[in-house]
Parts: sequence; C-alpha cells; structure tokens
Amino acid sequence: MKKAQNHTTYDEMFAKGGKDDPYQLPYWLSCYYPMYLAVLDEIKSNGCSSVFEIGCGTGGLAHLLKDRHPIEYRGVDFSSVAIEKAVKRTNNPDAFFVADALSPELYQNTESTIICTEVLEHIPQDLKLVELWPAGTYCICSVPNYDSQYHERFFKEETEIISRYGHLIEINKIKRIKKPILENIAKSNLLRHLRWNRYRPKRLLELLGFGDFDEVGGWFVFSGKRRSTENEE
Repeated sequence: MKKAQNHTTYDEMFAKGGKDDPYQLPYWLSCYYPMYLAVLDEIKSNGCSSVFEIGCGTGGLAHLLKDRHPIEYRGVDFSSVAIEKAVKRTNNPDAFFVADALSPELYQNTESTIICTEVLEHIPQDLKLVELWPAGTYCICSVPNYDSQYHERFFKEETEIISRYGHLIEINKIKRIKKPILENIAKSNLLRHLRWNRYRPKRLLELLGFGDFDEVGGWFVFSGKRRSTENEE
C-alpha cells in the first residue's frame, strides 16, 4: 500500500538524517549525483541563463550548480524542512521559498529553464503541473523506472514518457541514468560493501555499476521546450 503523501510525509523524510541519507549527504556523495550531473550537462549544452527548480528538496542540485556552474537560480519546495536544509547547505536564503508547485503565480518570472527532477512521479496532478509552465521554456525533468511507496507512477520505457508528456513538452532527448546501489557513494563506503559482498558476483557487479538498468533502477532524464497550447498561440 502506498503511503499517503502530504507535507508531513516529506517533512519527516527530509528530517530523518543519518550518515547514509542521500538528502543530507554532500551532493558528490549522494546516490543522486549521477542524475545531477546529467542535468548539469543539459544546462550547459543548452546555454541556459537562469533556472527555476521545482521540488528543490534539500538543495543538492542547487549546491552543485553553485559550485560548478554559477547561474541565476531560485528553488521551491512544499516542505519547510527541505527549504531550511537547502538554505543552510547553500548559504543562500534568498534563492529558496516554500510554496505549492501547482500555484500558477509561481510561473510569472522569466527564467529560461525549469528543472523538475524527482517530482512528477510523486504527484497525482503531474500533467496539470506541466501545463502551468510557460510556453517556450526549456524543461529538464527526471522520472524513475522503479516503483516505491511514494510514487504515483513510474516508467519502464522511453515511449511511455513520450506518451504521457510529449503533448506538453517537445522532448528532444531522453537519457537513461542508472541509480547507484548505495545511498552513500563515498569510495570508503563502496570498498566496505565490496568486501562484504566478495562472494556474491552479481552484487559485486552491481556495486561497480555494471548492473542492468531495469534491475538496479534508475532515472530517465528528459528535456525539451514546453509546447504552446491553443490558448497560448
């Protein structure tokens, strides 16, 4: 049974902490790091001048951008706990705010790019959310290929993503990014697990990144311009 999703659910998730919690780890040690790098590549290759991140969480991607590709940035999340952690992580209180992503007034600014990773699978009204994004805005999104108690949906093939979002986003690229087996991808943690699993060949291969995408899980990172609707033309 899936857990009912509300502010409390995500506040608890972001607050739990722990040495291997990917939401608290530095971005370069988090299992989300490969996905963040894929997003960064898209930002660079498309010459994005400013970004609005929907569902910024605890600010891992924002921190990476601050360190490696400074850019005009603002981020929103409906979890006040996540926003507090994002501000602390980046030391940039003006960049983050608490709000509901389905509020139309959020999209009155003129950022060149909307980033929406690890969000669309969590909300029932994912299509309504995308409909709010201004026509012509470049969009970089991710969705998972695996299910969880927090997911409303997941995707097994690229065609499923095009079928659901292609009428709203002119998708020009979809990348498969495997999720690391470990939540904490520090080399010391990897070596520890390699030692523990030295007699388990399949697990060793997965730890080293050779696991099959469909088996170990991962993300589809897709991008393209928000299409114009009839009302916007």
